[in-house]
Amino acid sequence: MATPPILEEVRRVRHEISEEVGHDPKRLREYYAKIQESVRSRTINLADQGPYGRTKDCTEADDQPTSDGSSIPSSR
Repeated sequence: MATPPILEEVRRVRHEISEEVGHDPKRLREYYAKIQESVRSRTINLADQGPYGRTKDCTEADDQPTSDGSSIPSSR
């Protein structure tokens, strides 16, 4: 099976970055940590998220089935 072009591009860029730091794992980690810190204000912390992006304390009910086999979305 052929590799999708986007995957080839991701691998190429990852190799390029690794090459820039001499394929040194410690320097590679530092590089990514620096990038992560620079975009921290644009990211969200998923540590408090449960499945499907719900917070751990979410008490939302699942969709409610109807007699005709369809469902009514739970109130959100």
